[in-house]
Amino acid sequence: MKEINYKKVNNKKKKIIIVSIIIFAFLILGIGGYLFYNSKKLKVNLVSDRVVNINDEVYNNDYIKNVKNGTIISDKENVDTSIIGKKKIVLKIKNYFNNIEKFTYDIDIVDREEPSIDYRDRLSTTEGVEIDLLDGVKVSDNSNEEIDVTIEGEYDFNNVGEYELYYVAKDSSGNIKKEKFILEVTKKKEIAKNISNDSISYFTTSKGFKGYTKNGITYIDGVLIVNKTYSIPSTYYTGDITSETRSNMNKMFADAKALGLNIYLSSGFRSYNTQKIIYNNYVSYDGKEVADTYSARPGHSEHQTGLAFDVNQVDDTFIGTPEANWLSVNCWKYGFILRYPNGKTNETGYKYESWHFRYVGTELASKLYNNGDWITLENYFGITSQYNY
Repeated sequence: MKEINYKKVNNKKKKIIIVSIIIFAFLILGIGGYLFYNSKKLKVNLVSDRVVNINDEVYNNDYIKNVKNGTIISDKENVDTSIIGKKKIVLKIKNYFNNIEKFTYDIDIVDREEPSIDYRDRLSTTEGVEIDLLDGVKVSDNSNEEIDVTIEGEYDFNNVGEYELYYVAKDSSGNIKKEKFILEVTKKKEIAKNISNDSISYFTTSKGFKGYTKNGITYIDGVLIVNKTYSIPSTYYTGDITSETRSNMNKMFADAKALGLNIYLSSGFRSYNTQKIIYNNYVSYDGKEVADTYSARPGHSEHQTGLAFDVNQVDDTFIGTPEANWLSVNCWKYGFILRYPNGKTNETGYKYESWHFRYVGTELASKLYNNGDWITLENYFGITSQYNY
């Protein structure tokens, strides 16, 4: 019978126990270390909705809800949102163990905003006279792209009536803006009374424009001309500002009021006799030579045409006021011109009058506005404004 060596057996058991304890200890330390590391692992929670409108103001940390076990060390910076599509944002974060990690996330840049249209909601003309319906219409968009405007609806310049139309602007993202406006085509009529149809003479101006004088009334390129050279008869009588002039004037005043400006009519239509009284009074005060620099002789006043008017203070105190400045920059959009601009006395024959406006329609008015450097009717047509008596 073989003899058992209990000492060796016991030593073997001891070794097994020690190894088991060591392995168990390592397992405990490993699991504990893993759990500890996991508990200190960097975690960044993001805002779920990360859709941004193009050109919105956005910063690189705007969509970080919170950071666990770390600190953002990147500076707060503005994100370029000018291009539609995915945008990757990278942040530097110092973790629990003072190591620096890079954290990236995406935002989605889209264009959900429709364009904006700057326009007039009512335009008017007389039958047979075409006007540019897009004149003065401007479109802006948050994408800063150039957007064309189209007109939706049917209209006919040759048929009297009111036409309900729409300005339509569409950006490259498919956002559409529609604005309704009214085109009024009124019946053409003779505004002068008591004038016979028997005498007419034709001429060409120094700049090649065709004109004619009929029964003492002069038109150049279809525009009624009244100044020191060209007069109208005492019998020319409209009785009031013409309806087209008043309609556009009221629209201009209303738009100015919406901006906090106070523009009002001071002097509209004047008959031949009324102008005669006014002019003679000025002559009695200042003498004929001085009066001729600021007051028209009877028959030479635009007020008699029903196409001109004065606003607010009819003197130099109106110059430089917010109302005068706004009118000088915007009146052309409504078909009016600053009739006697500053520094153009040698052309118009009159001193600067910031309060006197004449209706000529938007097409001609836009040309004479000349980006703010007003061109006079005299200069444009190539005519004079000088009394010959």
